[in-house]
Amino acid sequence: MTIIKSIIASLLFVFITTELFAQLDYNLMENWAFHPKKKGTLIDGFNLDIAVIDKNLNTDTLFRIPNNSMIDTGVDVFFVHPTLLPDLEAYSTRENLPLTEQSSWLVSSSIVGQAGQLAKYGRFFAPRYRQATPPTFLESPSDNTQAAVIGEAYKDINAAFLHYLKNYNHGNKIIIASHSQGAYLAAMLLKDLFDNDITLRNKLVTAVVAGVACMYSNPYQFTGGWWQNLPLCTKTDQCNCIMTWRSFKEGQSLPNPPVLQSIPNRNPYLVDNGLVYRLLDINHDWLLQDSIYYSTQAKPIRYYIAPKGNKPFGGNAGFVAFENMYKIRYVRENRASVGFKVEYTPQAEDKRPDDLADLESDMKGYHKKDYNIYSWALMEQIDMKLAACGIKTGISRNPKKTKSFVAYPNPASGQVTLQINGQGVAGENISILNMLGEVVFSGHTDYSGNIPAHKLNNGLYLIMSSYGTHKIMIQQ
Repeated sequence: MTIIKSIIASLLFVFITTELFAQLDYNLMENWAFHPKKKGTLIDGFNLDIAVIDKNLNTDTLFRIPNNSMIDTGVDVFFVHPTLLPDLEAYSTRENLPLTEQSSWLVSSSIVGQAGQLAKYGRFFAPRYRQATPPTFLESPSDNTQAAVIGEAYKDINAAFLHYLKNYNHGNKIIIASHSQGAYLAAMLLKDLFDNDITLRNKLVTAVVAGVACMYSNPYQFTGGWWQNLPLCTKTDQCNCIMTWRSFKEGQSLPNPPVLQSIPNRNPYLVDNGLVYRLLDINHDWLLQDSIYYSTQAKPIRYYIAPKGNKPFGGNAGFVAFENMYKIRYVRENRASVGFKVEYTPQAEDKRPDDLADLESDMKGYHKKDYNIYSWALMEQIDMKLAACGIKTGISRNPKKTKSFVAYPNPASGQVTLQINGQGVAGENISILNMLGEVVFSGHTDYSGNIPAHKLNNGLYLIMSSYGTHKIMIQQ
């Protein structure tokens, strides 16, 4: 009887999601928010530079971030946007919204504000899709109607990705990034196409499914929940794995109950149709999230990054960053309640605006700002993955800048910083050779252009990068 019910449910699901709706055509650029072949979009030529703002609203440091959203570097970014509707409380039914009822400007600007920094890695693909309305995910019965609405939104994402894979990938590595509703749809894409396909898994630099409770497993395991083979990233330089997090205000209790009955990984119809490996068992599973970069000990958020917008500081940079303005820690309150706790910790007479203030009373915590809180940590880890997994990109350099390439201090001890035109060279793959030509260090600079040198013996070394070679004296 159970098998018969499963077959009937599957047939009903397929009927609803294929007979009543027409699939979007992703040959048409109008169905993409961003695409390398779609000129004149918001991200095309957008200034990704980050101005670090001090407490007096002056620019302390300017990070030059290349915009490779239209350039084939060998790495592509595929982003699935969250629920982006002008009035989330205006919807009372579970349904899919046609693109004509969505604001293209809201979608485009929100994607840039959340994930625009990821365009440094390569071509940026972001499909539009028929979003499921908020009631679909909030206190909704886990029935075939919910599954059909979510399945329809997923069908668009699936079609967009397959179109990209067939026509544009050409062997490139892939970064999948997503948030909220988009994270659920990306999770289905990973289960549907990647989980049992080793070729696609090997293409995957990492998959970011942020802001939702989709990473679960048996206690003390890191796979076997939504996906059978794709694990949580448990090392900063690990590839072919999942990154996920949620963020809340310090002092705010994590959601209790921690997981709504209505989320997709509790809907058996989605399991029956192969979009979830197995249901979340709220009584036995534990929820997982990133806890490597930020651990249980509170530490300052290195850089909180937000779009500059109309802020009267930051000059011409597209983004501003606040250094050491918030503290963050990883918290597990129980087996199924896990997240980051973020605390506002301004300096004395700090004039910088608290970008999280308007969300302090939100029961979802800092959900809308998940990417702003974690972007720096996310990109540092992606840089590590690209370097450690031997992924080389074809990111072009400006040859005029190579003349001002320096390594300092020289002599150095403990740390060496690479700069061009006085700015740190972030995420640069480098090798350090001794005078015998032996590689004594291979890695990449952090987002300030720093590389560790504390383990090097005293002597003369060569630092090699795509900008050229520089001699450095180490004196510990």
